[in-house]
Amino acid sequence: MTWNHLPTELHLAVARFLPPRDTRALSRTSRTSYSLLAPQIFSDVTISSRSALRSFAMHVPARYGAHIRRLSVCTKPGENPVAQEVDCTEDLATILATCSRLRSLSLSLAASLDSSKITPVFATLATVEKFEIGCWGQEETAPVSERVAVSLAASLSSLTHLTLSRVTRSALHVDNCSPPGVPLVLNDHDVPSHPILGGELCIPSLLKLPTLKSLELRDVWIDCDENMCVQGKVAQLERVSISGSMYRDGQVENKACLAWLRACGPALRSFKTGIPFGGFQPSTCLGKDWMAAEHESIISPLPTLTNFHVDAERVALDDLLPMLNVLSACEIKRMTIVNAAMCAAQDTFTRECASDEFEDWQDAIEQFLTSNQWDSLKSVELDFGEGAQRVWSL
Repeated sequence: MTWNHLPTELHLAVARFLPPRDTRALSRTSRTSYSLLAPQIFSDVTISSRSALRSFAMHVPARYGAHIRRLSVCTKPGENPVAQEVDCTEDLATILATCSRLRSLSLSLAASLDSSKITPVFATLATVEKFEIGCWGQEETAPVSERVAVSLAASLSSLTHLTLSRVTRSALHVDNCSPPGVPLVLNDHDVPSHPILGGELCIPSLLKLPTLKSLELRDVWIDCDENMCVQGKVAQLERVSISGSMYRDGQVENKACLAWLRACGPALRSFKTGIPFGGFQPSTCLGKDWMAAEHESIISPLPTLTNFHVDAERVALDDLLPMLNVLSACEIKRMTIVNAAMCAAQDTFTRECASDEFEDWQDAIEQFLTSNQWDSLKSVELDFGEGAQRVWSL
């Protein structure tokens, strides 16, 4: 029996085990194979440049959009200088308008989007559950405004997982006392108000999205959120990750991270931080107090956490114990401390450094476990890569 005489079910079963390149090669063997495999080929689409985005929008038939489940778009400049001059908003909107079954969307932007054109299209993406948006270029020259990012996220009615990567804060939501050198977006006042969030399109407003379960802030400046206090009903967030920013101001960022932890609500179960907090002194608020109650400060209790993750690449060993003292009321069950850079390193010198650091962290953890009575804590995991790993089962 030849390949063409096999039943359709066997064709699809074989194709599921093929890598994407081989699947595309098989689809070119006949029209029947192409029609059969098109849903699999277009289920996961990656567009790597602005010129590729334009080519996809112009040449791929709109009917294939219904097959796309995961879409990743980067708008970095391509080799064609003509394509570089074209605003990518319309091409992106053209493609998204056909994606009726899209579940995951990732945008790495080298230029800002026209919110008045793209936001209405986002409102039609009723099946998107995972959204990631970030800046491909330099924040100082081509930033992605928090107002645009928040407006797009709020337009996704089924959104559960959101990641913001190097998204730049708006001057509309930051007081004039922000430290020099921190990039701010100055020309985003024309972003339309949103039906859910109104004109307060700042990153803390994401806590008001009713469907959001997971929020990750990668390299996002949060110092201006030092005194944030969300009023009204907040999202049922279960997982939050905050890595910290290169523009950090030690004490202020530490207080802002703790403010985020307090504001996330009682449903929070997992918190990952690349920012130490604990042992700081009160400092001047950098953020506008639009989220605070009038003429008074309301401090929310810390949530009960099942999992607490520490990014040991960013958090110094000396900051560990003060931070754990602050979290004593969180009833943490599992604590994980990982240095991802050390885990990935293969060279001899870095592995030796990882081993030395691991010993220091191990001693600090044992000191903590000896001197503190955390009845809720069940396990602690320390991971600095091969040969530098340990788990304490309590």
